Order: sequence, then structure tokens, then C-alpha cells
Amino acid sequence: MNLKSIVIKILLIVIIQFDSCKSEKADFTNNSSLIIQTGFVCGWGAGTDSLRITGTTIRYVYYIPQNSPIPQILKTRSVTVKEWEEIQNCVQYDLFTKLNYNSCNVCFDGCDEWLQIQNENLTHKITFGKGMKIDTISKLQLKITALRAEFSQ
Repeated sequence: MNLKSIVIKILLIVIIQFDSCKSEKADFTNNSSLIIQTGFVCGWGAGTDSLRITGTTIRYVYYIPQNSPIPQILKTRSVTVKEWEEIQNCVQYDLFTKLNYNSCNVCFDGCDEWLQIQNENLTHKITFGKGMKIDTISKLQLKITALRAEFSQ
């Protein structure tokens, strides 16, 4: 790999990292078009994942950027009505939108976890240290951990 491509990759990583450290606040009024997205990202080409949950599907992607732009794991499955109800019961919009976590450990070669909940045009995103437990979203964090375990096998 030549120096020019290394510099370009580093610049892209830095730009992506700073963009991932932004936060947007919103208030949720209903959950008819709920989309839950979460993931983690670590500095210097370490593994990264994302999980996208909707009323119909769950999609999990895991890859190690320094190894390949092609994911090591890419799985999608449908969501049952019962499971979707369980997931929605883990989300307390009013408490989530009051959270104002905006860490950027990844900006300094650490790891961050992020969680974004979108409902129609309203979006709220938090970024926190990977593995950090947050009381007000602990039920959702447990559900996400279980889904990650299911998909990473």
C-alpha cells in the first residue's frame, strides 16, 4: 500500500469519526414508523458493527475496515409481531430523548457505541463509551446485546 492511499484512508476515517460525534435532539410523539439503529466503532481500523431494527426486519453488519470493505458478517431476518412489540416496549421515548451523551472516544483511537432512534421525521442519537450501561435505556441495551449475540454467531 503506498503512502497516498494510506493518507486518503486516514482522512476518510477522521471525517467519518467527526461526523459520528454529532448529536441531534427531537421529541417522539408516536411509534408508527420506528427505526432503531445502533452499532459500535473503534479507531484505527478495528472492527465495527451496525444493527438496524424496524417493524419488519433486523439487519446486522460486522466488518474490519483494515482487512476489507466487504463485511465479515451480513445477516438479515424478519421480525415477528410479538418480537416487535417486545422491542418497542424496551424503548421509552421521553427518557431516551433526554439523554445527551456525545462521547468521541473513537476520535482518539478508542471505541464508541451509538444508538439512534428515528420516528417519522424525528431523530435522536447518542454516542457513549462502548459497553457503558445507561439506566434509562438498560432494557433496550439488553435486547441489543441479545440480538448482537444471535447475529454474530
